[in-house]
Parts: sequence; structure tokens; C-alpha cells
Amino acid sequence: MTASLKVSHENNLDFLRLFFSLSVLITHSYALSGLPEHDALYLFSKGQAVFSHTGVQGFLIISGYLITKSLLRSASLTDYYFKRILRVFPALIVVVCFTAIICFFFSTKSFHDYFFHYSFRDYIFFNTILKTQLYLNGVFTTNPYPSTVNGSLWTIPYEFFFYIVLSFLFFIRFNYKLLRWLFLGAYIISATLFILNAPALHTHELPFWRLQGDNIAELGAFFLSGAIWAVVPLPSTTSRRALATCALIVLLASLYFGGYRYIQFMTLPILVISFGTLNARGLSWARKYGDFSYGIYLWGFLVQQILMHFFRLNVSLLMLTSVPITYLCGVASWFLIEKKALRYKMHLPASTSIAQKPTS
Repeated sequence: MTASLKVSHENNLDFLRLFFSLSVLITHSYALSGLPEHDALYLFSKGQAVFSHTGVQGFLIISGYLITKSLLRSASLTDYYFKRILRVFPALIVVVCFTAIICFFFSTKSFHDYFFHYSFRDYIFFNTILKTQLYLNGVFTTNPYPSTVNGSLWTIPYEFFFYIVLSFLFFIRFNYKLLRWLFLGAYIISATLFILNAPALHTHELPFWRLQGDNIAELGAFFLSGAIWAVVPLPSTTSRRALATCALIVLLASLYFGGYRYIQFMTLPILVISFGTLNARGLSWARKYGDFSYGIYLWGFLVQQILMHFFRLNVSLLMLTSVPITYLCGVASWFLIEKKALRYKMHLPASTSIAQKPTS
């Protein structure tokens, strides 16, 4: 028995991605309004977790699952990378370029000092090649969370790095048994290093991108947990409901009583994939029109910084005003940029799921 290469669109994954993007906006509302990130999850968990970071972890789990499925279906590495580039870069380049231009109106600099300063050039160039730069000359310097233009961009280089690492398995992609062992071994190593807070994680980073070891270990473990689910047969619907329920109970217990640092690597992936691959009728609206979550994630921080620049809102008002505006930006990003870019996938040879019989 082998895992299916196809992912049914009749699932809850789009809902989860919208929920995780909302989670990021919730926690950022605290920081950007000048408060510690003590959101409801922080208080419930006695400081063990916050919504935004848990949302990022959830995104990585779903990404590991879906991108691994995509690798298994890809006809070639060109096919695989072209799809990844189309999904990540068009919306990213638009938001980076728009941000660099529009932020002149939120800076303290003259036209010449802003547009001819190296930070303007570097912001566009480095962010579009995934070497994150969070600052522009003189922008948002008086905001409660000063100078950072779009703090959400920091996770994208990590995710694309995982895409690159995953691509090295392309030529053994039909050997599911080997993939399971490789993913499981890498997952155990990554999670263990993070849990033990290995000193090497804090003294090593990747050159150029400057990705930090502790983030690679933690986020990589969640990405790998999704990849594992991609190469094993999914349990029955009834079993997934039971798994999701048990995982949620254990997760909440660890958040309230302690031990979440250790439990999260097991329970969160089980909960996300078990629930995400179900089909709840009441959540079908989330997948009806498209996947708005990436656009929401890209635009949310900037929207909240602009609102704080003009209005100095408290945390509650910042949430109430930024969520609908950011969701509209996400919708616009999907229909005007992302959906149109994804149409170019049709210019490549069709992906295959039966080019070779998978080895279980």
C-alpha cells in the first residue's frame, strides 16, 4: 500500500492556512502597538507559545506535506522549481517593490535621500533573492515598533531553503520506503537538536542567506513532519478524526500544564494533517475562491505598520482594523498576481504520478 500522490482539494487545508495567517496578525498586533507579545495563547500557555509562531509552524507543516506531494508528481526538477518559483516570487516581488516605493511617504527623508540611499536598492534586490532586509532609510522610525518595514519576510528564505534541500531527493522520489526513513531520521535529529538547545545551533548560520541554525532545526522539523505524512498512506477518515481529537487534547494539556516544547513536534503535525486532510462541510467556504493566505501573510505587517503610523491604535483596534484590510490585500494579491502567475504552469509538460510505480 502506497501513499497517494494526489491531494484532494476537498479538505480543510485552505481554512487552516487562513487561520494561521490570522494568528500571525493577532500576535503582531501586540508587538506593533508597542506591547509585549502576550496574546491569549501566551497567557493560556504561561509563556510557552504565541499565536504567530504557532501559525508559522502550522504553515511549515502544510508546506512540507504539499511540497513533498508536488515533488513526487513533478516530471522533472525544472517542473518542480518552476512551480515553486511561480508560487513564491511574483507576489513577493510585487509586495517588496510596492513597499519600497510607498514607504517614502512614511519616511523622514527627502526624495533624494530616500530613493538614492543604499537601503532602497538593497531592500528590493536582497528581498527578491531571499536575503531578508527589514529596514528602509527613515521609515516608521517613530512607530511603537520602530524601523522594521515588513518583519514577516524573515520566514520565506527558510521555507525556500527547505524546498531546495527537498529537491535533492528527486531521483529517489519513487522509493517511498527510503524517503520515509530519510524524513524520519532528519526529523528526529532536527527536533532533538532544538529541544536540547544544542550550542552549535546558535553559533552556526548558512552563508549569504545567513539562516540561523536554531531556526533551521525548529522550522525544518515541522516541514519534515509534513513531508513524512506525504509518503505514508493516510488513515481512514474515522481514524483521522480520532487522531485530530486526541492530538488537540494532548496539545492543549501540554500548553496549560507544561511540556509544550517537547510535545509540539508530535501533536501539532498530527493535528494539522489529520484535521487538514478531512473535509468539513462548514469550512468549504475557505477553499471556494482561492488561497489568500500567502498574500495575507505578505501584506499584514506592512498594513499594521501603516495604520500605527497614522493612528497610533491600541492593540484591539489594530486587530479590528488590520484584519479586514489585510484580508482584502490577500484577495487582491491572489486574483491580480498569484492566480495569474500560476497559469504559467500549463506551459510545462504535465506532471506525472505514474511515470514509475512507487516502491512502498
